[in-house]
Amino acid sequence: MGLKRIERTKLLILMMVFILGVAVAFSIQKPTPYLPVLNPADIEPSVVADSLERVGSGHVVGEFNLVNQLGESVSRSDVDGKIRVVSYFFTTCPGICIDMTANLKLVQAAFLNDHRVMIMSHSATPVYDSVPVLQAYGEANGIDPQRWWLLTGDPKELNTLARTSYFTVLEEGQGWDEHSFIHTENLVLIDHKGQLRGYYDGTREDQAEMLIGHIQYLIDKQAKALSDEG
Repeated sequence: MGLKRIERTKLLILMMVFILGVAVAFSIQKPTPYLPVLNPADIEPSVVADSLERVGSGHVVGEFNLVNQLGESVSRSDVDGKIRVVSYFFTTCPGICIDMTANLKLVQAAFLNDHRVMIMSHSATPVYDSVPVLQAYGEANGIDPQRWWLLTGDPKELNTLARTSYFTVLEEGQGWDEHSFIHTENLVLIDHKGQLRGYYDGTREDQAEMLIGHIQYLIDKQAKALSDEG
């Protein structure tokens, strides 16, 4: 015999209360998003300059003077206060750079109209990657130069930045030579203070989606801090 109407109603109410209770419990137990501030001592030593391997606090990215795909000279002052996504690549790369560019385009699309976010892709073959080459590469890949810089410049400076600021290339003896250097697939997240906040596999779409979420977390956190100050 089927349940009476009033019994069915009670059962439905009990089920709804149970589902609501589970949802509330999950919400309470769900951890608050947190991104650590990373320092050289926290990072794989093979990409860290020997002089910095023991540095465990206070690291921020250094000064730079480079040129973007529009031929504009740019420096750290141009991105101070911005959230940055940094990578190393080269325009003739037949392997991981293709996937990295595709996934960085997801990041660009997510923050296309947000001036607080800048993508910075540094050339690992700056002797070849001239301004016209970078400009052509950017146009072919739908890169907006207002949100995503393709950077070239002095090879020594690019290598020094990679080894002492961003930690994205291998040390000498592991693929580096005087003409080029072996970059990793890492995308580096840098907050508005110039601190390292995360590393992501640029060849994986799921990692790019995670990066997008973490960028939004930093934006929201910064906005809340400014609101509290006001």
